[in-house]
Amino acid sequence: MNLRCITRDPFELPDDIVNYLEEKAEIVTFRKNESIITPGEENTPVYFLSAGLSRMVYPPKVAGEREETILFGEAGNMATSVSNFILGLPAVMGVMAVTPVKAYKIDANVIKDLYNRNHIFCRWMMEIAIKQLAHLEIRHTYFTSNDPYQRFIDFIRFKPKSYLRRVPGYMIASYLSIPPNEYSRIKERYEAEHLNVSYDKEFLDAVGLTGFAPEE
Repeated sequence: MNLRCITRDPFELPDDIVNYLEEKAEIVTFRKNESIITPGEENTPVYFLSAGLSRMVYPPKVAGEREETILFGEAGNMATSVSNFILGLPAVMGVMAVTPVKAYKIDANVIKDLYNRNHIFCRWMMEIAIKQLAHLEIRHTYFTSNDPYQRFIDFIRFKPKSYLRRVPGYMIASYLSIPPNEYSRIKERYEAEHLNVSYDKEFLDAVGLTGFAPEE
């Protein structure tokens, strides 16, 4: 996915803005499980993901534990540290590559300067921020059930099988706040019950979450 395609949502940016971003961008790649943004990092750039899957993580609270998966990102998404970008604080959360990732890397100051002087780009950034907040609000509705099994079922409705094959189980378990040993039992129960549950685009459309549909 090139930068022109990435910047078509929430609305298509004018050519002069896209061309400017392309001039300032560096194409970078990350290996599977490589850190894209590290907690505590300063001067974090803005990444426009071109290919692959990533995840936003909290660092481990106890030595030896795994990091906590907060969100997944895919081609077409932006990634940065909001705490660093907006507040100038060291990055609170990190971003890691789930699969090999390709991205456009742009200095955060370029992005800040552009939205300060260009009202169209400012509106584009604002709509992205509001849309993500709306998605987070709706997603929270479906992944806060007290029943871990129901959280797993809802996750399957949100993601196609190709996506589930690419993401390790321990990452999904962390995302759904399910202990790894319990996640294995939940998967066994699901497979034993032969439920006809699958990726449901009509469901996503109905609840306003089509934007969460990942790349195939």
